[in-house]
Amino acid sequence: MSKILAFTNQKGGVGKTTSTANVGAGLARAGQRVLLVDLDPQANLTKGLGLSDAEQNVYGALLGEYPLKAYSLHKNLALVAGSSALSGFEKVKGDELDREFLLKDLLEPLRDRCDFILLDCPPALGLVTLNAYACAQALYIPLEAQLYATDGLEKVLDLVGRVQRRLNPDMKVGGVFFTRHDKRKVLRRDTAEQLRVQYPDLVLDTVIRESIALGEAPHLGKDIFSYAPQSAGAADYQALVAEILTR
Repeated sequence: MSKILAFTNQKGGVGKTTSTANVGAGLARAGQRVLLVDLDPQANLTKGLGLSDAEQNVYGALLGEYPLKAYSLHKNLALVAGSSALSGFEKVKGDELDREFLLKDLLEPLRDRCDFILLDCPPALGLVTLNAYACAQALYIPLEAQLYATDGLEKVLDLVGRVQRRLNPDMKVGGVFFTRHDKRKVLRRDTAEQLRVQYPDLVLDTVIRESIALGEAPHLGKDIFSYAPQSAGAADYQALVAEILTR
C-alpha cells in the first residue's frame, strides 16, 4: 500500500512543484515506484516534466469523465497530468456530498501499484487542497526563510488541525524544509534558526540551496537528476529524499 505525501504551502512560489518533481524523481532512482499527481491549476509540474500534450488529466478523472490516467516518465516514475480547469473544481463540486474525498476514492485503486504517491498542491487552501489533505498520510511544507515566512506555515498548520479533527485523523506534518536557501544572507539564516527553535520537531535538517540548475531543468522538461546530476540541487534533493525515507 503506497504512502501519500502532499507538498503544500498557502504561499506561492516557494518550491512546491520543484520539490514534488525532484523528490519523486529521487525516490524513483532509489527503487521506489512513484506516482506524481499535479493538482495545481497552473499545471507547472506537468509542463516542467515534459508532458505538454496529455489528453487525460486529473480534473477530467475527478469529474468521472474517464479513468485516472498515469503517464510514464522514467523507470518507476509516472505522472497524472494537471489542468487549468482545476481552478473551477470548487464551483463544480462544491455542493456534492463527500466532496472532500473525491481524490481519495480516485487514488485508492492505484495504491497497491506504487510505493509513493506525491501530490503537488495549489497555493490556495480550497477544495482541491482539502481533497489532498483528506487522503495524505504526511504533508511536507517547503518554505523560504524570509520575512513573513511563518504566515503561510501557520495557516497550513491551522488547516491541518481542522482536517485531522474532521476528515483525516491519521494525517501528520512530515516536515518543513527551506528552499532557495542562502545561509550567507543574514535574514534568511536568522529566520531559519528562529523557525527551528519555534518548530523543533517539524523543521528538517535538509535545506535546498539556491541553484541555477533547479530553475533551468523544468524548461527542458527534466528533473534535476536527469538535467544536472552533479549539481548542488541534485545533492540537496538526494539528501531530502534520504531524510523523508527515514521519517
